[in-house]
Amino acid sequence: MCKCAGMYRLAFRLACALSLCLMSTPASAQTGSTNPLMTKRLVDIGNGRRMNIVCIGSGSPTVLFEYGLGSHLLHWQKVQQDVSALTTACFYDRAGYGTSDPSPRSMTAQNVTDDLYWLLDKAGVQKPFVLIGHSLGGLYATLYADRFPSQVAGLVLIEPSFAGQDLGETAEEQHRSEKIFMAGQAESARCGDLARQGKLSRANSAGCFMPSPGRTEAEIDYLAEQFFKPFRWDAMLSESRNLHATGALSEDEQEEQRAAISYGDKPMIVLTAGVAPKLPEETEEEHDKNMAHWKAGHDRLAARSIRGKSIVVPNAGHMIQLDQPQAVIDAVREVVLHVRTRQAEN
Repeated sequence: MCKCAGMYRLAFRLACALSLCLMSTPASAQTGSTNPLMTKRLVDIGNGRRMNIVCIGSGSPTVLFEYGLGSHLLHWQKVQQDVSALTTACFYDRAGYGTSDPSPRSMTAQNVTDDLYWLLDKAGVQKPFVLIGHSLGGLYATLYADRFPSQVAGLVLIEPSFAGQDLGETAEEQHRSEKIFMAGQAESARCGDLARQGKLSRANSAGCFMPSPGRTEAEIDYLAEQFFKPFRWDAMLSESRNLHATGALSEDEQEEQRAAISYGDKPMIVLTAGVAPKLPEETEEEHDKNMAHWKAGHDRLAARSIRGKSIVVPNAGHMIQLDQPQAVIDAVREVVLHVRTRQAEN
């Protein structure tokens, strides 16, 4: 998940990286046996590596979904059906995640977007497409639109990470953030080591895999297979390291800042959670400052397009697509319909 201003989202991101996000309420619209998100389509992207991409539905423009740190395709369950009824919806696993092969390179934002470029090329995904990014996936989506602007027709960013998201923290806040970060790294490394030794199983997950009671057996099997592979944990560790820098811009943030461009009049919607609980050690003043900083960063992202919108979603936490999926569906529909209108006029 994201690493952003304020302890709440850093803690949430690290918790999700340790599988706690699996406890989020699952979708019930589909049974596990018919869930199209669990379909596997491996595409050779070169150098002996394959990546998984699943495309559902039909129509133009294609919508591509990019999830956050420690996430998986089932986190799109509550929006998939409606979006794929509207147009072609594609969902993919980054290197090391899901059924995609691991990468020999560090999981920096630039390397992630390189992989995505070749995956979309080899998979024959229609361009330009609408790019949807959640949390760290929001930063990846932003950088992709910076680097390959002709391929991206519009953007929906859901609680996105952004360059400068942690700047302005006090020394005390930085100290607390660093403690949480290091604890999360150690726990992820522990799970990766157990996976390498073949010691993780459904019977003994050692706290590395905790599915919610509402998951179907097929979904649990699908997720367990991923979380018991060491290279998933390796990918998560690499992504989090490249996103984290105490009191400075991280590698990912520097890459995006160097590439940042104006998006002109491309339709763009940025969604911000309306619910951000205060951590026990965080003061009210710190919490208010951090949330204002987070929203201001989202406002600046939206301002890159003259058609950009920055919207707060009430009654939703960081996982807006699970808490208030209709807000995500509505945002995607608005951007898709705008792109269709423009395509019809040209």
